[in-house]
Amino acid sequence: MMFRRADREPDFENLRLVLQKKAPPRAVLFEFLIGEHKEKKLTGAEYRTDTEFDRVVTTIKAFDSGGYDFAPIIVRGLSFERKTHFVSHAQTKSLNEGSVIVDRRSFENYTWPEIANCDFSIITEAAAYLHPKAKLIPFSHDGILENVIGIVGYERLCLMLYEDKTLVSEIFAEVGKRILSYFQACLPYPEVGAVILNDDWGFNTHTLISPRDLRQHVFPWYKRIVAMAHDYGKCAILHSCGKYDAILEDIFDMGFDARHSYEDGITPVEKAYDALKGRLAVLGGIDVGFLARESAEAVYERSTRMLRRAAALGGYALGSGNSVPDYIPDENYLAMLQAAFDWEKQEGGRV
Repeated sequence: MMFRRADREPDFENLRLVLQKKAPPRAVLFEFLIGEHKEKKLTGAEYRTDTEFDRVVTTIKAFDSGGYDFAPIIVRGLSFERKTHFVSHAQTKSLNEGSVIVDRRSFENYTWPEIANCDFSIITEAAAYLHPKAKLIPFSHDGILENVIGIVGYERLCLMLYEDKTLVSEIFAEVGKRILSYFQACLPYPEVGAVILNDDWGFNTHTLISPRDLRQHVFPWYKRIVAMAHDYGKCAILHSCGKYDAILEDIFDMGFDARHSYEDGITPVEKAYDALKGRLAVLGGIDVGFLARESAEAVYERSTRMLRRAAALGGYALGSGNSVPDYIPDENYLAMLQAAFDWEKQEGGRV
């Protein structure tokens, strides 16, 4: 299952053009995460996950085989400790699951992860396995809001936002400054072409916390990280699930170059592209449910239509709406990739 054609050489400059809202010379692919089964199919006998370094290299090889111009990477060590509980497949998981900070005392006793726990040299070491024209795109172990919800609990955070605003501010500050430091450490590496700021901000119908609270506690940190990325001449990609209409102007204001994660039940990618083109690059968007349920022919046709829609103005990379979990049929994933490979051959089809 080696998808990349011999005449399709990886080149991060193609993705950079997309992130700059421009039209690249060929179709560009983008994914945030690919499931273990898919990585096994993409790498074959080269699949290795015995060590963390093996896992990173396997992801690099999988993205190379799939025809991408980059590979995502996470530097381990900055994980915010939370309680772990067994949850069976028959159970649902509470958003209060794992919370450890419940009041001022537990906040003061919490052991915060430190950036010194991260070995960023893995970026240089792993880059030795990249195609010479490809780049790495780091992401973090959850984002600022996700980590705060993880250590406080969603319901408790909602109550705390009303009952103890000072404590909430301090918790967000502790998480925010560490996420900022993480990306600050990643960005200087020449092997890094962009960063993915991954933080889910919404449900299907609204944001997880109010736009006002997001503006106060979350967005200022991301505005600083995006500005820092731009200072290094690199792009910042927002990966965030949920309804975003109420905070769209904030996303523009933070300076993000691109947005990833689209669902047909919230905003289909076709509609999102028409609304965002020229202001924000659109990445992926072929709904995960669509990829799982529809035929390979339907996936191929929708992918091709999306490439056609973006042909004139650019600013689009083809991929899933969120990630490629293993329950997506292999033939459907292949059909999406094949649509990109075939696009250049179609009459008038160069992006």
